[in-house]
Amino acid sequence: MFEPGPLKAALHSAGSALPSDATRLFHGRGHCHPGLEFINVDWFAPVVWAVAYGEVADADLAAIKALLSEFARDNKAVQCVYLQRRDRGEVSMDLLYGALPERCFAIEDGARYELSFGKNQNIGFFLDARPGRQWLVQQAPGKRVLNLFAYTCAFSVAALRGGADKVVNIDMARSAIATGQRNHALNNLPLERANFLPHDIFRSTRKLEKLGPFDLVVIDPPSRQKGSFEADKDYGRLLGKLNTMLSPDASILACLNAPYLGEDFLPALFTEHLPGFNYVQRLAQRADFPEADPERCLKMQVFRRLPPAAAAP
Repeated sequence: MFEPGPLKAALHSAGSALPSDATRLFHGRGHCHPGLEFINVDWFAPVVWAVAYGEVADADLAAIKALLSEFARDNKAVQCVYLQRRDRGEVSMDLLYGALPERCFAIEDGARYELSFGKNQNIGFFLDARPGRQWLVQQAPGKRVLNLFAYTCAFSVAALRGGADKVVNIDMARSAIATGQRNHALNNLPLERANFLPHDIFRSTRKLEKLGPFDLVVIDPPSRQKGSFEADKDYGRLLGKLNTMLSPDASILACLNAPYLGEDFLPALFTEHLPGFNYVQRLAQRADFPEADPERCLKMQVFRRLPPAAAAP
């Protein structure tokens, strides 16, 4: 049963003290609020960005729109409210308040990332991956980093800001890679320390071997993208191609956003396809993404290979 109270309470709690950093104002998809599983609301200053998933009753959607519009009118920091609807592969947009700024950014830990609010399903930045970016900043100094499924290269920006020696970004989507290059320029990062490859990862292993060996690898694939990558079928195949690209003590941040695959899925694949890598930890989910079932949300797991001397008995 639809009950807007939790959403109204979350917006009231946010009040006028909206942060400069991008944040999730309401995480309905975490299934912590029965009846509101279909709605997420994000803040990308000065834009409120809401996404409604699946078929939503007209009356319920009207109530959501009224709450968001009221929040904007009461909050001077908000210049625009957009609602995106995703239903059975169809994407539509509703402007609920104000006007969209000419350029929009996600701000995170002092970095800026270009956003695109349009009819594309994704806007160019994934909020929930922040713990992975923060981990990478800490691990990156002096390292050579391989960023697989780089998309708009947010992990690369984090790595270079953390002091990485070199980052290689690879993704089939040329437009996403181009956005990634702009993200580096936005943050005054030296482009000579980053490679941008608009290529198919599975057809580029020899090229990646020549650019390695890599000390850190980030794997953040789509969970199910027909004709490109399907996690349950392709993740293990990908791991099997990495060994010749890696330094003896390499670390891998493996991400998986597939509710139908549990926390044990990736460790089992590493055991089978990349033996010698030890499971280290699962990074904590950010606090503004509460989840009723941690098996369903984004899983960011760290694996590390011990050098031969350390691995010997």
